[in-house]
Amino acid sequence: MQTLSDKPKRGRPKKVKEIVTTATFNEVARHGWNSEPDVCEFIGSLIKMTQAKTVLEVGVFEGETAIKMIEALPIGGYYAGIDINDYLTHDLARNGVAVDFILGESIQKIKQMPAKHFDFIFIDGDHSWENILPEFKEVERVIAQGGIIAYHDTIHIPDVKKLMEYAAHYKYNVITLNTSEGRGLSILQKL
Repeated sequence: MQTLSDKPKRGRPKKVKEIVTTATFNEVARHGWNSEPDVCEFIGSLIKMTQAKTVLEVGVFEGETAIKMIEALPIGGYYAGIDINDYLTHDLARNGVAVDFILGESIQKIKQMPAKHFDFIFIDGDHSWENILPEFKEVERVIAQGGIIAYHDTIHIPDVKKLMEYAAHYKYNVITLNTSEGRGLSILQKL
């Protein structure tokens, strides 16, 4: 598994013990559970570069990443977002893109989805091993041939990091990038 975190430690962001709401000059305060703004932008760029037409997000929270994902989709695209709670603070509706917000437990909801349906899947939900391994197995079923899976928090949360090692062992190409807050983003694609 390749990781950018294997580079020398000089210049690497310090790990934070607690993530708090932050804001900069022209930025509205954001909750620490949201993905970093650079992650949101990067996920949107990946969707555009891969020309994904169907995307799934697990762990929508307030919807910041969802907005970038939906905006990156072409007209006629489809976005589905699953969360166990409705904390949305953003209107996800966009002209020309079908949007579904699905309230419920991710594993059960993904089991109801058609096989090989999604071109791109972003996961930032429950990070416990007891959840992410069975969730990953369902995600494998619904990702299209050649599709991309992205996981957030792959550097600083041990169970998510362990899942990346598991995926690499099972013939996934895994690239892990450091993020502005040192939380990590991994991109997976089946070899």
